[in-house]
Amino acid sequence: MKFLKTLFAACLLSGAAAAEDYTVNGQTWSLSDQGASIVNHMGRQAVKVNRGLLTLNDVTFENGTIEFDIAMPGIRGFAGVTFRTRDGGMGENFYMRGHLSGMPDANQYQPVFNGNSAWQIFHGPRYSAPTPYATDRWTKVKLVVKGTKMDVFIDSDTPVLHVDNLMLGEGAGGINLNGVLADFYYSNMRVTNDDSVTLTGTPAPLPELAAGLIKSFRVGTTTVAADKVEAKAWLDKALLEGQTWQMLDVGETGALNLGRISARTRDVNTLLVKMTINADEAKAVLIKYGFSDRVTVFLNGHALAHGNDTYQTRDYRYLGTIGLFDSVFLPLEAGNNEVVFAVTEAFGGWALMAAIEDQTGIEVR
Repeated sequence: MKFLKTLFAACLLSGAAAAEDYTVNGQTWSLSDQGASIVNHMGRQAVKVNRGLLTLNDVTFENGTIEFDIAMPGIRGFAGVTFRTRDGGMGENFYMRGHLSGMPDANQYQPVFNGNSAWQIFHGPRYSAPTPYATDRWTKVKLVVKGTKMDVFIDSDTPVLHVDNLMLGEGAGGINLNGVLADFYYSNMRVTNDDSVTLTGTPAPLPELAAGLIKSFRVGTTTVAADKVEAKAWLDKALLEGQTWQMLDVGETGALNLGRISARTRDVNTLLVKMTINADEAKAVLIKYGFSDRVTVFLNGHALAHGNDTYQTRDYRYLGTIGLFDSVFLPLEAGNNEVVFAVTEAFGGWALMAAIEDQTGIEVR
């Protein structure tokens, strides 16, 4: 994205800054040439953002605080901050849903790998908090980041959310603020690099992982076109032979975040995930699985099942979040059997999880 418009005066969006702080001014911040503008709003000058971006230039952030005021409407929209941004579409993102004030998903932490968002994977009380919002005044937001942890303050003296595991790991990067689907207003933005910050929040408990959960898979690192695998009775062997395979472990939710592996396009958006099951004799084995957003399940090259859990495919509020909601019997042959999941991403999370509760007489690898 080109950045053509720049803020020229610190007084436009001022905050009392110590020497180590980066305050919004002409040297450090710039606005996207579309979707962002300088306006007067609720008694102060602010940046109005809707499908635009406010980027901190020539500054890196790893540990410390990010602070800003935001004015949010009560209509559907999403706005927030991405920090520790890196080349290749990497970053840690925290955003707010102004239209869901007080709801369990009023806000969200998500990692972004290779430009792939992941909110459908990282949902629940470890990543979101039921925070109420006011639409008639400015809301103060502060992120305190240290190492792989973060406290989030929203009009509060104590954290409303503690994120215990920032998924990209430690490391410095850039910062940007954004908003989509509604008009959002930012003011008083400050960034302080400080390795000595302390965190006071408490994480929500880790989820209990399912019995028989498969904890690692081999993932092909080259994306393929969805139409090469979907609605196909047999898997084209050439798609497997051209792959470089990478072992990938599930995360704390029990799911693979396939967004770690590759970027995607609108049509070339499918990754092949496989595992081998060695059976001591021919038998049928029940496997439970979850996916985001679409999957075709192949056993020894033959398609057994296909599913579509894309956002809003079932009703207008269907979120497409991942869980072990589907199952199929695998008619295993004696010896080695190859199971391949062709997982297609549309929006919000590229993921797979699977479990075989009864593993009597089989070895999964």
